[in-house]
Amino acid sequence: MMELSRQPRCIALRGNHDQRLVDLVRGADGTVAERFLTHGGAQTVQSYCGVSAEQVDADMVARARGEIGSRYGHHIEFLASLPLYHEDDCHLFVHAGINPAYEDWREQPEHDFMYIKAPFHQAAPLPDKTVIFGHTRTVELHGSADVWFGDGKIGIDGGCAYGQQLNGLIYEAGSYRTLSVANPIHRGE
Repeated sequence: MMELSRQPRCIALRGNHDQRLVDLVRGADGTVAERFLTHGGAQTVQSYCGVSAEQVDADMVARARGEIGSRYGHHIEFLASLPLYHEDDCHLFVHAGINPAYEDWREQPEHDFMYIKAPFHQAAPLPDKTVIFGHTRTVELHGSADVWFGDGKIGIDGGCAYGQQLNGLIYEAGSYRTLSVANPIHRGE
């Protein structure tokens, strides 16, 4: 992703798992390590530290924190530097959504950009932009892993990490086209 993000017109956004890894390595409180471990962190430690699933526990996460920080600090810096949103003329791209409690969504807490769910899904759309988001699996929104088209909102998280599908969305000449790959993680793609 670091390499890809250097390409023109490619923008990576910071999500909750990215932030959790940054917080873990930078020494946030103990609850971060616990949440990190129960939400995909075991696989992250396996990947970065070359250990088996059986070796990953709270002690291993504590040791991995230093190793990841020292050997892969450039990854942590990259993740921490990612923007929380991106706008173009027609769209607002964000990891999770925007909090309708804020008149100016730009003033919402960083946490909301990466974690919000129901309040955003249930809120009225923005008057001037379509919000394209991930974080919430589309199966939770409309019972299908396919891209969800709501009122002024488009959800693209097909549940790839849960063995469902990876979705893509192409916007050209004022219309949308979707792409999906079923179960890519389990197929090795």
